[in-house]
Amino acid sequence: MSINATSGYTQSPLQIGAGKSSGNAQVAGASSSATPPQSGAPASEPQDTISLSAEAQFKMNGATKFSVTADSLAQAATAAKNVPGLNADTELLTPEAMAAHAEWREKHAEYRGKVRSLVDQTFGLSADGNSWAAGGAALTAMKNLAEKNGLIEPEMPPTVAKMLHTTGESMWTNKSGGSTGVFDIVFTKKGAEKEGNLRILFDGSMKPGASSSLIDLRDGDANARGALTKIKNSALGKQLDMVGGWNPGSATNAYAITNDKNGGNAGIIGVALANNTDDYAKNNAAKILNTIYSYL
Repeated sequence: MSINATSGYTQSPLQIGAGKSSGNAQVAGASSSATPPQSGAPASEPQDTISLSAEAQFKMNGATKFSVTADSLAQAATAAKNVPGLNADTELLTPEAMAAHAEWREKHAEYRGKVRSLVDQTFGLSADGNSWAAGGAALTAMKNLAEKNGLIEPEMPPTVAKMLHTTGESMWTNKSGGSTGVFDIVFTKKGAEKEGNLRILFDGSMKPGASSSLIDLRDGDANARGALTKIKNSALGKQLDMVGGWNPGSATNAYAITNDKNGGNAGIIGVALANNTDDYAKNNAAKILNTIYSYL
C-alpha cells in the first residue's frame, strides 16, 4: 500500500494501492527476518509504505522489526546526518526510542492495511486489481468509515516524535476536510480486462437525492448543455479546472452525477471522468458517490 501526494488537486489526496517500498535508508540494524533494501535497490518483497515527503518516507519505510545494537545506533547516527528532511539529533536515537519507533511503525502498517481492506470491501474493489486515492471531503469520508468500523490510527509515541522532530501528525492531517472532494480508482490490466481509471469530483455541500442519475456530457443535447453550464458555474467547475478541465472534445468521457432522475432540472452533485471505464462509471459512479456522502 502506498500513500502519496497526487498532483492536480490542492488538497493532496491520499493514495492507497499495492506497491513496493521506495525507501533506502537503514535506521538501525534489522533482524534477519526484516532486512531493508540497500541504497538504490528496490525491496525484495512488496511492503506498505508512506511517501508524503522525504521525512515521511524515512519514517515509514524499511524494516519493521529492529535489533538495537551499538552498530545499529551508529547506523542511525549516520542516517540522522545524511537523510534529507530527517534532521534528527544523535542523542535522541536511544534504544528505547528506536524500539518504540519500530513498534509504532508495525502497528501503523497494520492499521493502513486494515483501512485499505475496508475501503476495498465497501466500494467493491480488489487489492490486486485496483488502487484508490482520495482527497478533501472524500478523505474525510474514508477516515469516518474507518472510525465507524473501530479502526483508530495508532498515535506516534512522544519519544518517537521528538526523535524525528515532528509533532506526530496523523496520516490524515492536512489532506481531509473541506466541502469538495475527489475519489480516484485505478484499474490494473488483468487478462482481457482493460486498464483505466475513474475520477469522481463532488461537492459535499450539495444534498444527495434518494435516486441519482448520470448525464453524458458529450451528448450535446439540452440536458448535457444545461448540466455542463451548472458545473462550470459551481464549485465543481473549479475542481474540474484543477484537474485539467473538460470539454466535449476531450479524450476522457465525462458524466454529470445528479441528485435526482429528473434530467437537466436536477441538481449536479458530482462529475465522473472515465478513461476506459465507461461501463463501470455508468453502473457505479452514482452508487460510489452516494456511499461517500453517507460517511460525511
